[in-house]
Amino acid sequence: MKTMGSFIIGVVGPREIGLFGIFLLIVILGLIAIFAFNLWLTRLSPSLSPYSKLPLQRGSELSYDTSIKVLRFLYDMHQYDNRIFNLRQAAVCRETGRIFPDAVTWYDRIKVDWSFLQKRYPGKYVSWGSLIPEQQELLRAMHESLEDFQTEFSSPNPQPRAIEAKYAFAKPGPLYVDIETNVLLGWKIVPDTDFEVLVVQKPIQVRTISVT
Repeated sequence: MKTMGSFIIGVVGPREIGLFGIFLLIVILGLIAIFAFNLWLTRLSPSLSPYSKLPLQRGSELSYDTSIKVLRFLYDMHQYDNRIFNLRQAAVCRETGRIFPDAVTWYDRIKVDWSFLQKRYPGKYVSWGSLIPEQQELLRAMHESLEDFQTEFSSPNPQPRAIEAKYAFAKPGPLYVDIETNVLLGWKIVPDTDFEVLVVQKPIQVRTISVT
């Protein structure tokens, strides 16, 4: 390093040039990756509602009044399996009013498919309407109440994804049953709104008491 008056002149060697080249290459590759990622996002097809087959909207678009009613409805259940969730991370089917929690990905896109049932509560679900009357009556006896679930108009097709349009648009939405655990998973209408949430209901635990 040489000095000229009050100026300092640094000597740039091959090592410094190489490091600068590597840094520049990393920056360029990073910019290309960001551009490619943004391009991929713009070309993604909007996620469609499993029921209406139309684009979903963000839960953040719900009005404040509606949001409070939805959260209050869940809170008043006082159940771990039906606890409140972040509506900003939810998606809403405009046509049916059904709200899908945890539907916004880390890259800020809505993603909902038929796996939403297992994500809500693991199980092997079939449509309530596919059960024979004896099975339905047995389930009624196992649960405290089936009030507010859709038990009157349900698809006879056991596969949830094979639901016909006339059943898909019925209100409230479909009721599903895990025939191995007898857990119910069904849509319920939030009072004083046009919106629905997916509610988990477990059978009553039967306990035997021994007397000595």
